[in-house]
Amino acid sequence: MTFGLTGWLKSKYPELDYELPIWYPSRDKLDNREWLVTNGLGGYSMGTVSGANRRRYHSVLAAAIPPPVNRHIVLSRVDEVLTINGHSYELSTNHWMSGVVSPTGYKFIDSFTILPVPTWVFEINGDYLVRQLVHPWGRDEVIIGYHWIPESSNEADDVRITCKFLVGYRSHHNEVRGSSEKTYSQFVSPNQSVIILDEMAHRLCLTWSDGYYESHKQWWWDYRWPTESIRGLPETEDLYLVGSVSANLNEDKEFTVGASFENPIHQPQCSSAIKEVVTRQRSLVDAANLDDSQRSNMLLISCDQFLVSDSLEEEMPSLVVEGYPWYNDGGRAALISLPGLALSTRRFDVAKNVLRRSLDLMRNGIIPNHSLDYDFPEEKPRHVYEGADITLWWAWALYHYWQVVRDREFVEEIFGRLVEAGNMYISGGIYGVSVDRVDGLLRCADKKKEFTWMDAKVEGIPITPRPGKAVEMCSLWFNFLETIRYFKDKFELDAPGLEGLMEVSDLARASMSKFWNEDRNCLYDVIETGVVPTGKNDDSVRCNQLLAISLPFRALDKDKERMVLSVVESELLTPMGIRSLEPSDPSYQGVFGCGLAHPDQYHRDLSRHQGTAWPWLLGQYCDALINVFGRSPETVNRVKVAIRPMFDHFMEEDCLGSLSEMFDGNRPHIPRGCPVYSLSVAEAMRWHRWVQKQ
Repeated sequence: MTFGLTGWLKSKYPELDYELPIWYPSRDKLDNREWLVTNGLGGYSMGTVSGANRRRYHSVLAAAIPPPVNRHIVLSRVDEVLTINGHSYELSTNHWMSGVVSPTGYKFIDSFTILPVPTWVFEINGDYLVRQLVHPWGRDEVIIGYHWIPESSNEADDVRITCKFLVGYRSHHNEVRGSSEKTYSQFVSPNQSVIILDEMAHRLCLTWSDGYYESHKQWWWDYRWPTESIRGLPETEDLYLVGSVSANLNEDKEFTVGASFENPIHQPQCSSAIKEVVTRQRSLVDAANLDDSQRSNMLLISCDQFLVSDSLEEEMPSLVVEGYPWYNDGGRAALISLPGLALSTRRFDVAKNVLRRSLDLMRNGIIPNHSLDYDFPEEKPRHVYEGADITLWWAWALYHYWQVVRDREFVEEIFGRLVEAGNMYISGGIYGVSVDRVDGLLRCADKKKEFTWMDAKVEGIPITPRPGKAVEMCSLWFNFLETIRYFKDKFELDAPGLEGLMEVSDLARASMSKFWNEDRNCLYDVIETGVVPTGKNDDSVRCNQLLAISLPFRALDKDKERMVLSVVESELLTPMGIRSLEPSDPSYQGVFGCGLAHPDQYHRDLSRHQGTAWPWLLGQYCDALINVFGRSPETVNRVKVAIRPMFDHFMEEDCLGSLSEMFDGNRPHIPRGCPVYSLSVAEAMRWHRWVQKQ
């Protein structure tokens, strides 16, 4: 008999009035699909449905030190052994370098859900153990609760659970190598153990609701991460068993263990922590005012994972993590994602906060690509300022913000900053970036820098350099200038240098026709290529031309827009995203990693923008459909068809309840890159909301 997980959850948490997704893993093979929960500070818990760690990033508790960067693995694993009348059942699952999978606890998993928190149901001889993991919002802590539910056994059964705590404190990008000289000191008191993790005295604090704790000093050698092997990275680690806690289980009470970074949890209570989570999730659902369907609620909660604060004191998020588990907060990610993550979910104050924070980080007209990890507290936050498109995306995000919120006061407040940034592009104050005074188009020319979203590098060397006048950069530049014109005219605004910007916009409008490729009835990817202008044009059919027909302000006539859209649909459109390069191009790589079974970083980045399909560009494709064909019923149906495969992936593949960064350009379009990616989720949310409004 299958356990009724939905009914059990709703009986315990009456506030849980939204539909829950339930998965039923196979007991014959490992379920390698992933799950993720975050804490709003950059920290997270992540693993697989089977319970096996398959990435270096999988862990019970990863904390950002300080938020939201420098993530460290604080607690790697909690392995459980259930003992019934003296017979032991190991519930954990591990991969080992020998190739063995042991124990095989996945064979006991009856069902699993990610809402309201990751919850596993183990079935042992007709009885059930429910395991729940809570990562409270705004705190670097995890609470795990266990509920014993006997269905067939005698009430006199002796049931005990033992939880083993395995530690390997490190940056989440690294691995731990065990050594007889390396140990973790700990101090044990009733219901608490404090483990000293490093020479800076960072602490892992373990607590438990009842039971007996036994300290250990034992290395467990040669864990294996199969997914890292596939990515061509080191695939092994050693973990240190610091201790175990054992307690009796019965159906009348919950047994709880807690793990926290630095500050101990007093009297951990899983049920109370889950009620807090349910209350928060319910508030997000109520604020969004969608249809309360399973898809809507899961998308809302997925969007929430990317919005983070950079301190424990900051109540409202102001940054966007580009993706989990390995990306930090990013400027481009924040601005492209903002309509989906914050506007479509009706979190307008958060949207404004993200826009304001982006301007605060702007230097010489440029908003940073992303932040860097740094040694805390010796160093200060550092950012990379190379992307010349990010400030241009800021205007796109502001326009979307205005369309929804109608916040005239904010527009008037920041208008001067927009004009100032535009003049930095024109004046040549941004190294390697200039505006051609003859045609008004934007030129980026430095072979050592990646100015666009195609910014993959290996050891500082750009993989897809596109110096010259790139089609998406010029499209974004024209849209940026016309956004300024739109607000200037609407509110009769003025600022120093505004008139010159408008003159450049007029030039750019006429000059965008230079991108027209008469032979292919689409747009060149780059014109006047090279660091020194050659007058040659790059006729590669890439996804970048999509922006010339998707942005709010465009320069092409409708006939040309229709022809560009036709080429995009015939050469680049896939069910999972828009290809970055057409398949007939000699440089096309239809399989990520250049088709290698274990590609290193060079081959991964070499293929990153050479044919991979990007889900976030489906959002731009949908914009283009509306721009070209209007909001007709036929267009609505085409949008629905375009985004439907994303939701199938969202519900059933890779990381459950999220969307991957990219996919192979070739069928079967295997998910690649980051498994939890902000731009993909944001565009799915934006267009899900749009369809509901039609």
